[in-house]
Amino acid sequence: MNEDTFSRFIQFGAIADKNKRERLVHTLYEQLQQQTTPINISYSDTDNFADAIKNILSYASIRELCSTDPSIAEQITQEILDFINKTKRYIQQIEQPFEKELSLLQGFKSIDKNKFEKYWHVVASFIKETYTSHELNTYFYYQEFQNSLNVQDYKKQISFGSVKEFFVEKWETLIRRKQLTWELERIEEQRKKFCEELGKKIEELKKLQILLAPFTNELGRLWDLSSGKWQSIDFNILKQYAALLQEDTKLQELAEMLGRMYATEKEYEEEMFSDIHRVNTEWTIEHAQKSDLIGVYESDDINSMLPAEAAFLADSTLEMIFYKKFVEKRLQTFEYQAKTVTHTDEIFQNKRQKQKENAKGPIIICVDTSGSMRGTPETIAKTLCFALLKIAVRDNRACYLISFSTHIKTLNLVDMKNNFDKLISFLSMSFNGGTDAIPAMQEALRMLEHEDYRKADIIMVSDFIMLGFDKQTQEKIKTAREHKTRIHSLIIGNTINTNTVKEFDSNWMYNPRDKGSLVQLIKNIKDI
Repeated sequence: MNEDTFSRFIQFGAIADKNKRERLVHTLYEQLQQQTTPINISYSDTDNFADAIKNILSYASIRELCSTDPSIAEQITQEILDFINKTKRYIQQIEQPFEKELSLLQGFKSIDKNKFEKYWHVVASFIKETYTSHELNTYFYYQEFQNSLNVQDYKKQISFGSVKEFFVEKWETLIRRKQLTWELERIEEQRKKFCEELGKKIEELKKLQILLAPFTNELGRLWDLSSGKWQSIDFNILKQYAALLQEDTKLQELAEMLGRMYATEKEYEEEMFSDIHRVNTEWTIEHAQKSDLIGVYESDDINSMLPAEAAFLADSTLEMIFYKKFVEKRLQTFEYQAKTVTHTDEIFQNKRQKQKENAKGPIIICVDTSGSMRGTPETIAKTLCFALLKIAVRDNRACYLISFSTHIKTLNLVDMKNNFDKLISFLSMSFNGGTDAIPAMQEALRMLEHEDYRKADIIMVSDFIMLGFDKQTQEKIKTAREHKTRIHSLIIGNTINTNTVKEFDSNWMYNPRDKGSLVQLIKNIKDI
C-alpha cells in the first residue's frame, strides 16, 4: 500500500484519535482485498461509522474488483475515508434538533434550591412532552426534590445536590441516545448517496475494463476518470474500435511489435561483485574431539581417566594419592585426537557488465488525417491508435498523439485519465484536407527534448502519398537516431513515396485489400 496516499487522513482526519485513524486506514485496505473473509471493523476505531463501513464493504462488486487490483483497493479506501471526513463535517455544520433541550439542561444544572420551583415548571413541562414516564419520571423526581428541600435532618435524607445530579445524569443519557440516533441517521443518508455514486463509478470502470482487457490490470490509474467525465465519453466509439481490433488480429500484432521495439535496445552498466578464490586447504588437529584413540597421557580429565585411577578412591588410605595426582594433573587418561579440514579463502573485487532494467519508452504517434485517408485507411489508423493506447495504459507509458494534414493538432496523453475524453474526440473526428508530414515529424522530434519523451519511439501512420522530408528534417531525424530513437512507419495501402519512407528505421505495410497478409515488414524499400 502506498502510505503517502493516506498520510493526510492519518494526520488530519475527522476521527479524533490519530492511532485510530491509522488502524482504520490499514483495516479498510486489507478488508477490501479479502473477498471471502468476514468483514471485521472495530466500532471503537470508527466514531459511529462502523455500520456504514460494513455496509459499504458488503457490496460484492467492490471487494471483487479490489481483490484483483490493489490500486483500485487504494482508490476505494481513499473514497471511504473522504466519505467519513465529509460526513463528519456535514454533521458538524448542520443545526441539531436538540439545541433547545441542551440549553434547558445547561440552565437546570446551574440552579440552586431557591430557584428550583420556578425552573422546574419549565423543565417538567418539556420532559413530559418529549419523553415517556418510563424514560424519565418527572413525578418521582419532583417528590425526591421536595423531600430534599423540606427535611431538616440531612443525615437521614438525600441532599438536593444529589437528587439533581441523578436527574441530570438520566436526562443527559437520554439526550446522548437521541444524538447518537440522529447522527447515525445522517450517516446512513450520506452512505446511501455515497454508495450510489460509488456504484456508478464501479459499473463504468467495469465497462472500461472490458474495453481495455486483457491489456491492462491496473485500472486504478483510470479511477479518477469517473469523476464528472464519464458522461462526455462515448463508449460506443470504444466498443467499435475494440471490435475492429478483435476482428483484425494483425493490427494488434503490429501494435504489440511496435510497442516492443524499445525493449530490444539493450543497455549495459558496470557493476562490482566479489569473487572468492580458495588458496589453501590443510588438516587441523583438534585434541578436544573424542574421535580417534591414540594413546595414554597424564592430565586432570576425569571423564577420560583410566579405570585403574578410580581404584584409589575405593581405599581411604589411598584416596589422598588420587587427589594429589588430580591436582598435579598426573592422572592416567586416554588421549583422543580428531582431524578437520580447514580452508583459506581470498576475496577479490571484480567488475562485470550488467544489462539495465530499462522501462519501456514513451510512444509518439503521428497520424495522417488528410482527405486521402478517408474511409478504410481512416478506420485502420484509428484502430491502430486505439491498440497503442491499450499498450500505453498497460505498460504505464506516456503517449503523444499528433494528427496532421496541412496543419497539426497534438494531444499529450502522459496523464491518460485526464485526457481520455480528448482521445475519444480524436477517434470520432473525420479526416479531410491536404497532406504535409514535415510539421508533424518536426513536432515529434521536438518532443524528444521533453523529459517525459526522451528515447521515445516515433510511429507515423499514413498512406504516404506525400512529398519527402526536407534536408533540415532529415538531419534532425539522423540526430534523433544517434540518440537511440527509433522511427517506424505504417503504410496503409500500396502506393507510396519511397523518398519519404526511406527515412524510417522500419516500415510496415497494411494492405486492406489483401486480408490474407495484412501486415508485412518491408526489409528493402526497393521491393515496394
